[in-house]
Amino acid sequence: MTAPPPPLSDLLHRTAKELRRCRDFVVRLEDAVHALIDHGGTGLPAGPLTDLQAIDLLDQRLGDLAHWLEMLGGASGPARPGQPVAALARGLRLAEMRRALAGEDSDAPAAAGATEVF
Repeated sequence: MTAPPPPLSDLLHRTAKELRRCRDFVVRLEDAVHALIDHGGTGLPAGPLTDLQAIDLLDQRLGDLAHWLEMLGGASGPARPGQPVAALARGLRLAEMRRALAGEDSDAPAAAGATEVF
């Protein structure tokens, strides 16, 4: 017998946690950009620096989305999705995120994924 899908509130809380992990990556990127600007950005043109402010906006939006999902999770009660979590997560590209959203990898560090430099 298979276990019933977890409550929607659990899934929303997992999603909020993953958004916060994404936000941690953005904050690291933001810190790296600030370090570049502070330690040698005197000759950088203003245009790209203005564009980099989008990182801060993305950070704020990810934080607000995580908070929103937490609030929805707390208000959703015992509703359950109509499909198993594995089926819902099947289309996700990152195995680490599939595991985390399925509740299999809840204590992974925020920077567990490898970063690829283009």
